[in-house]
This record gives sequence, structure tokens and C-alpha cells, in this order.
Amino acid sequence: MDTSIYVVSAAQRTLQKQLVVIANNIANSNTTGFRAESIEFHSLVSQTGKEPVNYPIVATLHPSGKNGSLQNTGNPLDMALSGDGWFAISTPAGTAYTRDGRMQISAFGELQTLEGYPILDASNAPLLIPASSGPPKIHKDGRIEVNGSLVGNIGVFEVDEGSMHSRFGNSGFFSTIQGVPIGIGAQTTIQQHFLEGSNVNPMREMANLITVSRSFESAASMAESADKAISKSINELSDV
Repeated sequence: MDTSIYVVSAAQRTLQKQLVVIANNIANSNTTGFRAESIEFHSLVSQTGKEPVNYPIVATLHPSGKNGSLQNTGNPLDMALSGDGWFAISTPAGTAYTRDGRMQISAFGELQTLEGYPILDASNAPLLIPASSGPPKIHKDGRIEVNGSLVGNIGVFEVDEGSMHSRFGNSGFFSTIQGVPIGIGAQTTIQQHFLEGSNVNPMREMANLITVSRSFESAASMAESADKAISKSINELSDV
């Protein structure tokens, strides 16, 4: 049995997924805290025929570990991580991890993301700011100071990037493994009045987009050739 058309179809599916990922990276090149993704491919080996056949499949998506550049906003409710680690936020679907440090204080004094999700401390508890206290001072080690008093510590977590299985919003990820709190102040610090930009390299992603598009066109041409060959064989056999 000729399996070429099935192999080509599998290749087209993986290339299409890669096109979607690259397009999403490009679309978020200016998104705060965005981490570009890349795809890891594996082969699925079929033993149903006389000879084993390798089918390409998408194995996993990996967020890039490269940090984006820091931008000074002057806003006391903006914060950025310098170094490794992730902020943790509480969502209806569970804890998500993000590098987006844009914050707001709710009417009830809860420190939240701009979308209204609580930002968590190292024990995965929401952070509360005393009412009518004015903008907090955030130290590099995560301590939150209000009117000279410490009111909490922002949690920063180490998360295995291989365990991140899906996105939350534009900049967050869900993980199959809970993040581990890390000590802030050595290799990782929090910078108040700053935000981390996207780590997408637009020129590189555009080059990848062109390369994958051409590969997809080549696969489509191969599929068309394989289909014509099968049709020709069927016609010749029917004539006999």
C-alpha cells in the first residue's frame, strides 16, 4: 500500500500547527510579558504495513526562556522580573503563571492583574493592600511596603517550562506541575515602575514563517502528485 499521501498529510498538519504558532508569536511581538513558543516534533511509527512508516506529529510546545527587555513606565503599580521566575495569579481554571506585571488594586484592597485576577504570594494566597493607603512600595525582594509598614510579599515561582501545557490569555501559562517558590534577591529581582516586553524576535519569526510556508507548499505539491499517481494507477487497473 502506498503510504506517501498519508505521510504528506501528516506533515501538512504539523506544518499548519507551526504556522499558527509563528503567526501568534508575531501578533504578540508587542504584548507585555509575552513568551514566544516553539514546537518540538516527534515521529509516530506505524507497523501496520510490511515496512515501518514514520509519521511526523507535534509533540510539545515550548515557551522561550529568553527574557524580554525592561521598559520604564513610571507607574508604581507596574513590576517586572529581572531574571528567572514567574508571577502566579489565581484564575477560575486554576493557578496561571505569567511575566506580565501590570497591577491594580481593587475596591476591596486586593492586588490584582488588570483583568481582575488576584496576584499570589509565595504561599499561593491573595495579597491585600490597606484601603486608602496610596501606591505601595515594592522592594526588589518582593516585599510590599505601605506607609512604612510591610503588608506582604509578592510570590515568584520556578516553573518547569516543559510542564506548561496551555496558554492563559496572551502572557500566562497553565502548568501540570505546581510552581515552586524561589528566594528573590539573588539571581532574580522585582523592578517596580518597569514592565517586561515581549521576547519575540519579529525578523526571525518572519523568516521562519516564510520557510514553513514554502515547506507547506512543497508538501501540498507532493500530495497532489501522489493523488495523481494513485488516480492513474486506478484508471490503468480499471482498463485492464
